[in-house]
Amino acid sequence: MAKLDRKTLDRLPASVQLPQAAIDGGKSHILHIGVGAFHRAHQAYTWYQLRQRYPQQYADWTILGVCLMPSDQAFVQQFAEQDHLYALRMCPADGEDEITVIDTITNVLYGPEEPVAVIRAIANADTKVISFTITEGGYNIDFEGHQFIWSNAAVQQDLHPANAPITVFGYLARGLAERKERGAGGLVLMSCDNIQENGQVLRHALLAFLERYDPELKRWVVESVSFPNSMVDRITPVSAPADRDRFEADFGIRDEVLVVSEDYFQWVLEDKGLAGIPPLGEVGVQVVDDVRPYEAMKLGILNAGHSLVGLLGDAMGYTKIHEAIEDRQIAAVFEQYAMHEAIPVLPPAGGVDLPAYFQTVRSRFSNAMINDSTDRIISGSSDKIPKFLLPVVNRNLKRDDPHVAISALVVAAWWYYLHRANRRDGMQSVVDNKRDELKAIFEDESTSARRFLQCRAIFGILEDNALFIGRYNDNVALLKEGKMRNLLDQVLGKHR
Repeated sequence: MAKLDRKTLDRLPASVQLPQAAIDGGKSHILHIGVGAFHRAHQAYTWYQLRQRYPQQYADWTILGVCLMPSDQAFVQQFAEQDHLYALRMCPADGEDEITVIDTITNVLYGPEEPVAVIRAIANADTKVISFTITEGGYNIDFEGHQFIWSNAAVQQDLHPANAPITVFGYLARGLAERKERGAGGLVLMSCDNIQENGQVLRHALLAFLERYDPELKRWVVESVSFPNSMVDRITPVSAPADRDRFEADFGIRDEVLVVSEDYFQWVLEDKGLAGIPPLGEVGVQVVDDVRPYEAMKLGILNAGHSLVGLLGDAMGYTKIHEAIEDRQIAAVFEQYAMHEAIPVLPPAGGVDLPAYFQTVRSRFSNAMINDSTDRIISGSSDKIPKFLLPVVNRNLKRDDPHVAISALVVAAWWYYLHRANRRDGMQSVVDNKRDELKAIFEDESTSARRFLQCRAIFGILEDNALFIGRYNDNVALLKEGKMRNLLDQVLGKHR
C-alpha cells in the first residue's frame, strides 16, 4: 500500500489540487497548539491558500504544530510518515467534492516527549503567531465564575519552573520567559476555539497563571503580546475509516490523516495587533473591528443548534446529524429556537441577515457528505452548553417576555441522554470532561433531574429561575415516559 507522501504526489490526478509553493525548510512564523482535524481544515487551509497566492513573499508563513495530549501521539507519528502532507476533501451539499493536498504544516512536536523543543519554538524570534485549537476545556476556566481553576493538579505542577510543563500555560510561561530574556520581541496569541471573546479568555487565563508563576513576565506579556478575538466556522467531523478507504480506492494512495469538511468556510478576525500579519483578507478572512456580534451569531445559532439537533436526534434514534435534521419535528424545533429564542436576543453582525444565516446553517446540517455523528456533537456537552446555549437563555430571561421553552427542552434532552447512558453502561460511553461529576448526579435516579440543574459549574443560577425550571421539569416528565414525539408536538404547539 502506497501512502501519501512527497514521493507519491505525482501519482495523483489533475483533479486533485497539489501544493505549488516550495518549502525550503527554513523559518516557520506560526506555531499552532492543537493540530486536530478542524485546524487542518480551517486555519492551515487558509495559510496554505495565502502561500499558494504569494509563494515567494509569504514562503515562511508555514506552521510548526504542537500536540500535547497523550491521544495525539499516534497522529504525530502517522503525520511524520506522510512527510506532513494530508488531503482535505471539501464536500458541498450537492456537486463534486474538491480535494486539496496541503503542505502548510512543516513539522509537529509532541510536547510530552519534546518539551524543550516546544519551549524553544515559543521563544524563537521567527515565531510571529501562536494559534490555538485546544477546545473549551483547555483554557482551564470556570466560565460561569470567570475564574482560573487553580485546583487542577497539572496547573499546580506547572507553577514550579523546575518541573516539565504539562498544560498549555506551563509551556507558554516557560517559552515566553525565554523569549523575554532573549529580547525576541512580542507576538500574537490567537485563539481559534469556539468560545465567545476567545482572545480575551486566553488573555485572562494566561495572565492569571503568570501572576503566580512570574509577575514580571506577566507585565512583559501585557506590554508585548496581543490577543485578538476570532470566530471560526467549518463543520469538520472526525474522518472515518470509510473516508480513508474511499480515498485509497479513488487514487491508489492511502492517507491516514485525511480530513473531511464541508465546503463552507468562515473566519472573522479582530484587527488587533495584526500589523505584521499577512493580508488574510485576500483569502477569505473577514478582518473587523469587533468580532463579538459574529461570535454570538455563530455560537447561538450554529453551535447551540448543533447541540439541539444532536441531542434530539440521539433521543429519537438518529446517529447522523444530516438524518436528524431531515426529521420534520426536529427541523421545526430548530427553526422555532432560532426564530423565537436566539435571533431576537442576538446583536446585529455587520449587516448579516440572521434569518438567512439560519437557513444556511440548516442547509449545512443536511449535508449528507459530511456524515457527522450525533455522538461527536454531544461529546463535551458540559463545555459546550454553557458557551453555546446558556448565553441565549440568560439574555432571554432578562426580557419582559422571555422565550426559553426550546432551550429548556435541549437541557432536558441532555439530562435524558445522560440518564440513558448511565442505565446502559454506567456512562462509560459518555465523552465529557465532567463525566465523573455527572455520573455522581445519577447515583440516585429519583433525584437526578433536579440535581442535574443544580450543577452550578455548568448551569450557574439557572435553577433559581421558576420559568426555566417549570419548562425543564415538564420536559423531563415526558422524557421519563419515553414520549419524545409527543413532547416535540407540545413544544411546537405552543409556538403556533
